[in-house]
Amino acid sequence: LPCFSFPPFKLWQIAWFGFVVVLFLINKVNPLKSFLQGLLAGFVFYSFLLNWIYSVAGPFYLFVALYLAIYWAVFFSIIFSLPEKNRVIIAGCLWYFLEIINQHLLTGFPWIFIGLSQWSNPATARISSITGSAGLSSIIIAVNFAVYEALRYKKFLSVFFTAVILFFLSWLSVILTAYHSPDFNFKTIAAVQANCGYFGQDPEQSFEKYSLITEKIPLTCDLIVWPESSYPAILEENKKAMEYLIKKSFHTPVLVGSISKENGNIYNSAYFFNNGNYYKYDKRHLVPFGEFVPGKRFKIVREIYKKFAGGIPEMKKGQHYQLFQLDSSKFLVLICYENIFPEMTVTSEKEPFDFIIVITNDSWYGNSFGPYQHFAHNIFRSFETGTPVVQVSTTGITGSVYPNGQVTMMQKEKKHLFVEGTMLVAIPDYDKMKTIYEMAGETFVAMIFLLLTGVYLCRN
Repeated sequence: LPCFSFPPFKLWQIAWFGFVVVLFLINKVNPLKSFLQGLLAGFVFYSFLLNWIYSVAGPFYLFVALYLAIYWAVFFSIIFSLPEKNRVIIAGCLWYFLEIINQHLLTGFPWIFIGLSQWSNPATARISSITGSAGLSSIIIAVNFAVYEALRYKKFLSVFFTAVILFFLSWLSVILTAYHSPDFNFKTIAAVQANCGYFGQDPEQSFEKYSLITEKIPLTCDLIVWPESSYPAILEENKKAMEYLIKKSFHTPVLVGSISKENGNIYNSAYFFNNGNYYKYDKRHLVPFGEFVPGKRFKIVREIYKKFAGGIPEMKKGQHYQLFQLDSSKFLVLICYENIFPEMTVTSEKEPFDFIIVITNDSWYGNSFGPYQHFAHNIFRSFETGTPVVQVSTTGITGSVYPNGQVTMMQKEKKHLFVEGTMLVAIPDYDKMKTIYEMAGETFVAMIFLLLTGVYLCRN
């Protein structure tokens, strides 16, 4: 039931009570039984929402679902082993720490966090501007546990208090994430989606297609953005492409996703051409098995991967945080699934930026849940940082998100996928207010949950 709160579905209300059914089904005193039933529930949940991975991994995607289900198993085995008193608070705290572990363990894969269920409801999604995405997830779990205890043990007071806290956080987040554009000045970004795939795509044909679309863009635009892999080869080795982009940048700056090579190493990069010069950002959070193979130093790992994939990806991760300057504004670039990690926008060097550009190649998702789930993460990055986010995809979803909750997606004939064209996005010159989450960071939020955990342990 809770699955239908997550992208592409929009039944966000279900998340606030949908897990109650799971709690009733798993309510066991025996930790082992709770663990196994939690594992089964989590496996069904992730198998459904991550079915898009089947297109590239086949049935092996079920191992991903099984890994993520372990977090559910740990949660249920612990929570039902604790004394019944005050379990609402500790349930939220426990889930918070499990999601933080999921963000970092084995390079991290927070693709489906519980707070993502609120992607279609700005009123609750913007709570992440205070608590972060993991904090929002913990609140949802705490509310579900409060409802569960109210129904099972007639403890209706816990439901009342969690509702009051939820209302207060929603109200506070609205006040704190407000932004204003008193002079109504805008920067116009032209997001180019050529509807090109990546696999088997000829670099010259791809470049030609993006160039033709680019020539139709109004000269009044302030920035032109091509997505990740828009030139699926080493860009600097193509003299014609480099000359075109450098010449174009004298009139309008251009951001291009491509491959780069430096000291024999291959990088997934974003090139920013501006006024005849160019600058580069190398992707820092690589996709496991897609861009690098964890444990490839072991021969058995290499042999197994070669057998199933035919080769071993050899990309290197970038080492440096990079902002690009566009007139008086600075913007941050994220490549592919870097946007699913909150620390990529908040806990970096803390250098301020005015907006975020996400360039991605989502063509391999096909017509599935994947592109919608990927795009939805931008909503939370926008709330957490208080800045607009623009995503430009090869053929997934190209669109924009604003800190007030406004979401716009490129579409033709009511379709968001497999669309070709240009989307013009207006970025306002607003008076930005730093969010609580941006100022305090995840460490502060973690300390709050650690304190609540300590209080629970002392009282029990």
